[in-house]
Amino acid sequence: MSLSKKQFIKNSVWTFLELTLYPVLMIIATPVFIKKLGIEQYGLWMLVSTITLGINVLNIGVGDTNIRLISKYRAEDNFGLIKRVFNYNFSLSLFLCLSACVVGILFYYSNFISIFYKTTDYNFANTILLLACFSSGIKFIEIAILSVFKAFERFDINSKLVLFSKNSTMIMNLVLVILNYNLITIFTVSVCINFVNIIIQLTVLFFYERKIIGFPNLVFFREKLDELNYNFWYWSQSVVALLGFLADKLLVAYFTDVKTLGYYSIASLIGAQIHNFFLSFGSFIFPRVSFKLAEKKDLARIYFVSRGIVALLGWALIAFLILFGDFIFKLWLGHETFINSIYFIKLYLVFEAGMLLIIVPFYFINGTHHIKLNSLFEVVIRSTHFLAMLVGFYLIGVNGIIYGLILSTFLNIPFQYFYFHKRVMPGIAPFQYLWVITPVFFLLGLIISGNVFFQLSLVLCLLAACKLIYFDPAKQYSRETFLFSSLFGRLESK
Repeated sequence: MSLSKKQFIKNSVWTFLELTLYPVLMIIATPVFIKKLGIEQYGLWMLVSTITLGINVLNIGVGDTNIRLISKYRAEDNFGLIKRVFNYNFSLSLFLCLSACVVGILFYYSNFISIFYKTTDYNFANTILLLACFSSGIKFIEIAILSVFKAFERFDINSKLVLFSKNSTMIMNLVLVILNYNLITIFTVSVCINFVNIIIQLTVLFFYERKIIGFPNLVFFREKLDELNYNFWYWSQSVVALLGFLADKLLVAYFTDVKTLGYYSIASLIGAQIHNFFLSFGSFIFPRVSFKLAEKKDLARIYFVSRGIVALLGWALIAFLILFGDFIFKLWLGHETFINSIYFIKLYLVFEAGMLLIIVPFYFINGTHHIKLNSLFEVVIRSTHFLAMLVGFYLIGVNGIIYGLILSTFLNIPFQYFYFHKRVMPGIAPFQYLWVITPVFFLLGLIISGNVFFQLSLVLCLLAACKLIYFDPAKQYSRETFLFSSLFGRLESK
């Protein structure tokens, strides 16, 4: 069952809108939040958001398992197993939602937020955290529903629903902040909006493929899916990745205060939006790899072209922001916030440049039977991140946390690519794994050096490395690959 050109175009257009409109809203909203709430209240909001992101450790691979197994059973034209997979994971998502609510109640009564937030009004902060946990729990149900559309490669429907879900919440948050409502009201309204969005998504799924939906029940307690162990491995890799993503912000909050966290969170926000943009683009790869494997097709073409697109577009954006972003960031944030956050922002951009390289291998591995590799990679890189952040903080303070992230990423990426090529893409030329991280060194040099002529030489080296290591191999395969050839044709023409 091949993906038609028309459907690919629809998927691409709607995914692009999904990936751009929400970050645009975030860009508009962030300075408003800071101005209306103050940097400390904004920092508290970011702290609560960081803690509740940790609730996702409860997600036992619901979305990834849906995508992988439903894609597989689509190739086998086995609708009975497709329905069974969805009912299993949807029932599980309801249980996870309830579990998240229980965690929120435990956080509230244990005064958990006091570990990171020093204040006299803990009741206010605890109430916000409780509401945020309720909101996060509802998102588990959303994951189970939307992953079905991805598995059917209907990214257009998925993107429309995500657009409405994310942007409706963000727009309402922005309106409430402008009207001077406090954080408790904002989070209460967010819970209500998330619940309404679930109803809308279930209705759309019913009309798209009504035979999939059955009456909700705790079926996961009573039966076992084939290859259910995939849930565990998807869960383990996502848990480690999530804890690693949250660790730096929690360390900043623990060692400093919510004001510093507010400034640091701006850098993290920019890096996260860039990463999520390309991570969502990479989600095209996952079901396609699983589908191609079921058809016993070669994967090298998809690998080289997708790797080139993610790296080249991502680094072009990051290099532009490093070299010319000061005016943009000052205009966006205002003078005081800009002065206190700009170095965080630039360092975090370099860290993100390195982390972009894990996206394509991550989705390739999850589409194969080698998914344990991703768990190994996540454990290794996140553990070294944590140790390097601690060392960096004790050596040079808060900036050292990001330097630790950068250094440990430089050390880990070649290791990951060596094993990835060996296990998943054995036909790749030897020693190529040694060069994949090279362009990121030049990006770091752009921040460290203040000499214009040295920066110019670094830019030239960056362009040469990108061409030799990424563009040329991708160009070779792009002529032969239907999925990405039109996009790379446009890049080449420019």
